[in-house]
Amino acid sequence: MSGIPRVATEDVELSGVTIKAGDSVVPSINSANHDEAVFDNPHDLDVTRESNPHIAFGHGVHFCLGAQLARAELQIAVHTLLTRFPALRISADDAALHWKKGLLIRGFSSLSVTW
Repeated sequence: MSGIPRVATEDVELSGVTIKAGDSVVPSINSANHDEAVFDNPHDLDVTRESNPHIAFGHGVHFCLGAQLARAELQIAVHTLLTRFPALRISADDAALHWKKGLLIRGFSSLSVTW
């Protein structure tokens, strides 16, 4: 499963499909965060992307209270890592990189690096 089940509170039409009030749906966050109608080159990791309306931290009343802390922790961790190891790079070629199976959390099953 790649999302949290939701129940429609009113009838709504999405892409020609009617979801009736009371119907349960499981939105795919992974799919939404790779929507070609929303993102230029959605499958590329682009840390300089200016328009990035992803929904990894939820939306509206479901927005994660820890989102700013998570962003700060990531910025501090990456900055510290690259400051201490400025020559850090991936040591494996693309063919040796394997994605974890599953839909909820995306990442490599392992990542060999060198410096």
